[in-house]
Amino acid sequence: MKTRNLLMITALAATFCFAAEESKAVEPAATPAPAEQAAAPAAEPATAPEAAEAPAAETAAETAAPNAVESCKASLAAASKDMPANAVAAKYSLAAAKATLANLEEVYNDDPESKEIKSLSAKCDIYAKIVAAQAETQAIRNRTAENWEKRAATARSIEAIQEQINQARSGKVNDLEAEKAKMKDQEARLQAEMQQNQEKFKAEADAQRAALRAAGEREADLKKKLAAEKKALAEERAKAEARQAEAMNKLNELQSKLIQVSKDARGIILSMSDILFDVNKATLKADLKTSLAKVAGILSVYQQFNVSIEGNTDNTGSAEHNMKLSQQRADNVKAFLVEQGIDAARLDAKGLGMTMPIADNSTKEGRQKNRRVDLVIQDKALTQGAEQDAAPAEPAGK
Repeated sequence: MKTRNLLMITALAATFCFAAEESKAVEPAATPAPAEQAAAPAAEPATAPEAAEAPAAETAAETAAPNAVESCKASLAAASKDMPANAVAAKYSLAAAKATLANLEEVYNDDPESKEIKSLSAKCDIYAKIVAAQAETQAIRNRTAENWEKRAATARSIEAIQEQINQARSGKVNDLEAEKAKMKDQEARLQAEMQQNQEKFKAEADAQRAALRAAGEREADLKKKLAAEKKALAEERAKAEARQAEAMNKLNELQSKLIQVSKDARGIILSMSDILFDVNKATLKADLKTSLAKVAGILSVYQQFNVSIEGNTDNTGSAEHNMKLSQQRADNVKAFLVEQGIDAARLDAKGLGMTMPIADNSTKEGRQKNRRVDLVIQDKALTQGAEQDAAPAEPAGK
């Protein structure tokens, strides 16, 4: 009988220790700040040769500042680091952010000095903050659920110990009073520990609810900023469409047998016949210079327009000769527009040779149509239109 009682008491003590360890385990580890999560781990101490090279490496790092695309990628990488697997809202926002990153990278590759880069970078930064806030919110929810599960496990352990106490009390032991006193002392300690854990859980729950509210407020603020950014882009797009329509009306005045004015997805197209050039040469004739001077006057009014000058030929002659001739004609048109006061940064001249026919080269009429120089006039603000329309809907916050 004594042996049985000794085994029961030993089991009770082991269970009590387990409950104490569980209560310690529920104390949440300090959650690092989002900025600390994104920070790179501290480097190991450098050896003597490495320490000598450190100043030169730091100087090189300072001179190679990241561009807008790299900054956007870094922000998204930091925001999505350690993202919980069940953070659905954050994943939707990250998908939208990657769409913005793709557009930013396209604009940057096309023109690193484009005015669109600033607004796209700001939009990427807002998306990164939304992703970080939504990921943090889900992480807080996960920790809350885990703490409540640990609390339930502790309660079950206490119930099991109490059941063992009740069984021990009902048994016949030689030193019943001493056993009862020991059991009562254990029960009191367990009750005190349970009370302490309840207070701790309550304090943690209150703190987590406050954190959730704060995260929700931050997310709402970021969404407002994103909506304002979209509204500004839409207004700019409307202004750009109005500018393009107004410019189209003015450019239509140049419509003739030698100059055709049209419009497609790329912008306003001025297609000039090669009759305006000397035969098999890149020299501009007087009629073409007159028309180009009028075009330059319109471009000087609409500073938001960029022009792509594309030289084209038919398939007569070698591909190398045609490519060279088309490039020379495009370059001469660009040079004339620059002489008229148009900033060269707004102009792009390229020869396409015989690679972009618009008619059948097997007929005389088709070859005549293919021998041309096209001015593709684009409003920079309209390049954001497709991206804005295709942006994914805002995911549900909570």
